[in-house]
Amino acid sequence: MNWSSRLLYFLLIPTMLIAAGVLGFYSIEAAQRFAETTEESIFESTLSLVDEKIDRLEQMVITADEAVFHLVDLADPARVEREWPELAPRVSPSVRALVVLDDTGNVTSYSCRCSADESEEFRRLFEERILADLVLEQAPLGQLRHLHRTYGDQSYLLSYRALRHEGRRAYVVAHHDTGYFLRDVFPSIFGNESGKRQYNVVDEDNRRVFGEPLTGAGDYLVGRNFPSTFYGWRLQVAPKQAPTLRAQRESRDYSESALIALSLVIVLLGVAFLIYAQVKERRLNELRSELLANVSHELKTPLSVVRMFSELLLTDRVREDKRKQYLETILRESERLSGLIENLLDFSAIERGKEVYEFREGEITDVVARATDAFRSRHEQGLELKVIAEESLPRVRYDDQGMLLVLMNLLDNAMKYGEPPFEIRLEMGRRHLYVRVRDHGGGIPAEHHKRVFDRFFRLRKPNSSVRGSGIGLALVKRIVEAHGGKVWVETPDGPGALVCFSLPVLDRPPTARLASEESSSAPDAGVAPTSDPSIASRT
Repeated sequence: MNWSSRLLYFLLIPTMLIAAGVLGFYSIEAAQRFAETTEESIFESTLSLVDEKIDRLEQMVITADEAVFHLVDLADPARVEREWPELAPRVSPSVRALVVLDDTGNVTSYSCRCSADESEEFRRLFEERILADLVLEQAPLGQLRHLHRTYGDQSYLLSYRALRHEGRRAYVVAHHDTGYFLRDVFPSIFGNESGKRQYNVVDEDNRRVFGEPLTGAGDYLVGRNFPSTFYGWRLQVAPKQAPTLRAQRESRDYSESALIALSLVIVLLGVAFLIYAQVKERRLNELRSELLANVSHELKTPLSVVRMFSELLLTDRVREDKRKQYLETILRESERLSGLIENLLDFSAIERGKEVYEFREGEITDVVARATDAFRSRHEQGLELKVIAEESLPRVRYDDQGMLLVLMNLLDNAMKYGEPPFEIRLEMGRRHLYVRVRDHGGGIPAEHHKRVFDRFFRLRKPNSSVRGSGIGLALVKRIVEAHGGKVWVETPDGPGALVCFSLPVLDRPPTARLASEESSSAPDAGVAPTSDPSIASRT
């Protein structure tokens, strides 16, 4: 990196970022403060109007209550039945029924401005349900109280007061016709400003009982519950031009901060792209150089071995027993060379999005068997490798060559970085089949559990001569994810590392027992333990 690039990094870029950040912060803050002041003014004026309307409605109900309660003579309860119906349209038009009760809750006087059937229906509802909800014995003497509740599908508003007559308590209850308020009172009160604001009344479940829906009001909607009378309802008010106000606010915000915000975005994007391009280019160059060095070394070693033993065989001076040994070595190194080239070709195809999978349905045990056989053929005889599988494993959908490549990469990785014995465990979950490959080496530090699946990443260990391309586990991850599964690393109990991956199952067998099969080149293989509390994997 030359001196101009260093100057760009250490001087110009921080300065540009700081300047753009400060400018953007103050511009956005100023625009927000202005918008908040405007909205607060609109909110306060609307709230004041809501309070005025609610107070007016509350006072209307209370005035009607006082007028009708004034007519009640506890010395002559029947007087209400004679006089109130004629005076009701003038003094208490909202009151539909009037009930006088003694201290035991028995009705001593009842009058209803309705038909005989409606009168009988309300009295039955009052005695069976409403009376218990009033809790009259707890009502303070002389205090006006209200009950607003829904019975069935009908909303009821009742006003009541406890009085004392001849040393005993008595009660007066007025039933207000909520339909009268919805038909006559609300339209007259809210209709005067219908051109300026919109009103509606909703219940506790936010169901509309009066007015039009205020769906477009947004932040300009102001609501308040009735404090004492219709306390089960909430009055909501919004300016009729709420959508226009909201659009104007957004337009104003944009016009005030658009240029500054755009400049900030351009500066940030330019700086970010510049940094990204520089870092990306440098990182790609490093990865390219490292990959070429690793691949060159990986190719050189088996080729040197193949060439050396081939030359020895051409001399015709090799004993027969050595000839077989040399040919086996040539075969192993050729398979190793083929595996490396196949990895590179498969990874290149995946990176270019040209991988092709031929999925089939079945059990994965046959692929595991082929992978273990191929793994043993590449390494010395007597290598301890266990396969532990549950009986009746579920069927999965997989690509034969893809799964073989996954298992071979995991086993080769365990061989490179770990120590025997090696283990492959197949377990059945609720919805996935889990495959776990374990070695008993030094393990993988927890901070690298996710990074080991990145392409070209290799775990550096001191005094280690192990080389590789850094694409094996990245290839494993891409293939497993193409199968709808996941791959991860866990730390097992004890030494070693564990690399796990899962595959979605197509069906689940009704019963399953854990069986252990140890596959080893030794003729008499022992039985592997049937329980392993660790669930870990290594990449």
